[in-house]
Amino acid sequence: MPLFGKRPEAPSEDELQAASVDLERIQRGGIPLGAEQRLKQIGASSSPLFSSDLSAKEYAIAQASGLMPVAQIMGSSVVQHGWQNYGWASYRGGIMEMPSFAEPWNLSRRRSFDRLRQEAQFAGADGVIGIEMTAKAFLGEPNNVEYVVFGTAVRETTPALRTRSGPRMCALSGQDVDKLRRIGAETLGVIGHTSVVCVALSPWANQQMRAWWGNQEMVEVTEGVYAARRLAMDEVQRQGREAGANDMVISTLTHRIDHHEFEANGYAQHFFIVSMHVLGTAIRLGAHEPHPAPLGVPVMSINLGDQ
Repeated sequence: MPLFGKRPEAPSEDELQAASVDLERIQRGGIPLGAEQRLKQIGASSSPLFSSDLSAKEYAIAQASGLMPVAQIMGSSVVQHGWQNYGWASYRGGIMEMPSFAEPWNLSRRRSFDRLRQEAQFAGADGVIGIEMTAKAFLGEPNNVEYVVFGTAVRETTPALRTRSGPRMCALSGQDVDKLRRIGAETLGVIGHTSVVCVALSPWANQQMRAWWGNQEMVEVTEGVYAARRLAMDEVQRQGREAGANDMVISTLTHRIDHHEFEANGYAQHFFIVSMHVLGTAIRLGAHEPHPAPLGVPVMSINLGDQ
């Protein structure tokens, strides 16, 4: 209800037109026009007044590592899972990959990080550090996905390390990026994948679900977890090779198991949906000389006083 019973003012024609333009840009995978214009102003400035989510420690480390923060940036995408008839009654046991369950997660992740990259590019950045990410289901449906990524766009202060191929993306903190630079490694891009498999229990395993047999490993579900991990890791390795990486750093590796039950002819058939989420950063070892200096060997000093 409007505050104090007053009717809200109708949006002006200009506001309606601006909202229509932003909606069209987002549908194409872009960002709102106002965000692009603001970031382009930052990109055109040699010493922009920046905002970021960096802690004081991350900010100091970035400066020491030769990275100048220029802007807080973000990427977001909310995807609703389209309804499909998955035909539970047709499954008779075994493990089956379910790409349609994984696609909302993969689409939302790709669009979020792509919008983050666009914002960094408009800000004239060479890279992104200090990633903070939220990825979760919403509206009570595990396959409706909300993905939000925040980061800080940074510029290289060392000309030899500047890039012409666009901002170097990563899923790492400022401290982690500094550590990689100090061993001569460089971030190349974000790699990630969600895989989903369905485990339909065999008739014998279904009987186990209805009776107490003592402690029994659900070996078919365990096998499903391994299958989901293999699918996810195979895909991120493919993405890393495509990016020209010779190594990768995994930031997130999580999984979830959901249980479903289908009644047919008086018997219960049990299904387990295993979702595996992997997110990491493709890196190239030996991309440049250690910068600003290699990490030193830890030294402990003990003062024993006068003898």
